[in-house]
Amino acid sequence: MFKRNRFAVAAAFCFGLAFSFAAFAQQDCQSCNDACYEQYEQCNSDGYPFCKATLRACTKACGCQV
Repeated sequence: MFKRNRFAVAAAFCFGLAFSFAAFAQQDCQSCNDACYEQYEQCNSDGYPFCKATLRACTKACGCQV
């Protein structure tokens, strides 16, 4: 059971990291943030418990000025 959870967490983390790098490469800040929130909504609908941390990492990688 724990190995299955760790695999799901690791897979989601890798997906989030790859998505963040892709978002970082985008020029348009708004579209980058929009993509992060779409990923967040998908993560929530999949029922993962670490979606907010992934969202924060993704939006931070966008490099937008606050």
